[in-house]
Amino acid sequence: MPANILQRYIGANRFFFLSLTFWGLCSLSFTYAKGYAALLVLRVLMGIGEAGYYAGVIYYLSFWYKRSELAVRISLGMTGTLPGAIGGLLAFGLVRAHTSLLTGWQFLFLIEAIPTIIMGTVVLLFLPSFPFSASFLSPRERAIAQARLNSDHKPQSHGGMTGWQGFKAIITDPNAWLFMTIYASFNVGVATISYFLPTLIKGLGFSSINAQGLTVAPYVVGWFMVYLQSWHSDYTKDRGYHIMFSAALSLIGYIILATSAEKSVGAAYFALFLVVGGNYSLFPLVMSWAANTFSPTSKRGVGTAFIVSISNCVSIASPQVYFDPEDSFRNGHAIAAGCLALCIGTAFVARTRLNMMNKRNQRIMQERSSQASREEEEKSSTEHKQETEGGEIWDNDPRYIFLT
Repeated sequence: MPANILQRYIGANRFFFLSLTFWGLCSLSFTYAKGYAALLVLRVLMGIGEAGYYAGVIYYLSFWYKRSELAVRISLGMTGTLPGAIGGLLAFGLVRAHTSLLTGWQFLFLIEAIPTIIMGTVVLLFLPSFPFSASFLSPRERAIAQARLNSDHKPQSHGGMTGWQGFKAIITDPNAWLFMTIYASFNVGVATISYFLPTLIKGLGFSSINAQGLTVAPYVVGWFMVYLQSWHSDYTKDRGYHIMFSAALSLIGYIILATSAEKSVGAAYFALFLVVGGNYSLFPLVMSWAANTFSPTSKRGVGTAFIVSISNCVSIASPQVYFDPEDSFRNGHAIAAGCLALCIGTAFVARTRLNMMNKRNQRIMQERSSQASREEEEKSSTEHKQETEGGEIWDNDPRYIFLT
């Protein structure tokens, strides 16, 4: 949560430079780490570098795109499917590499660290924090970019709630807890599949090296599903039903894994496509929905960070879900499926609640309009125009329209 507040004060380019550089240096240090204690310390430090990055990118994108354009943008840069495919290819090739100084896993950390550090420097030099400060846009293009946002949700680069006020607003908002539950429940499956995908494929009868190579196809197909789901969600301006569909698809995959892993290698491998595509497509859908729901900007920044940080605590315990390798991880698959059922139920509740709030807001606005005289309506219209021009509409204002 402090990361998004920090980004707002020091600028996105400096924030992402610090995050990426620290993250990359920790990865580079893995190459020369000696002993379990050193590896553990470096993993904690790497987690610190990674911690604010994901929520920070979502917060950053909300300054550039309309609410109905956010899911597909998050899907292009913030899902683990494409990196998973690249990581699988790297692992497949580098696991054989050995020199007198480095072994395969050390090469993997080295090769992943260098682009991260380079990109941190590129971001520092060229990434604009806001549309109005983008040097690669002409004055007319900057005005158009800002006007597009002002017609939708008017993100504010400064002012508004303080970080502490935003935090209090989030923890007292039932929507924040619903989104946190949705994210935490599907994150159980994401965390386990990212750790155990090579193990699950190896359990189908493949060698360790071939299992690494066979992780690529589910991730590639999953990336296409992530993009298509996000695109269609933005196109239809719907979040809830798309989340329920993705979670149901992954749920079916876990059921197949739990019941058919020993009976059919093909069915089990196909189920992994459903699990990867369904789980990872939930990232942009859930986080764009949360970003669409919270207003003003400062509350949105704290809210997205709150959801990610609290939910990611589940990742610590998630690997312990797969505790029964002797039984083809049936219990682990069943637990992940149960969590996805919770995700579907909570998404339905959240969508129903936001839809009811929209209807309530519409009713309030109609009542205000019918009770006001013509003179008062003109005065209200003038005040509304001035307020809209001067700042954001908060999510507790009857004029605010929630995406469902």
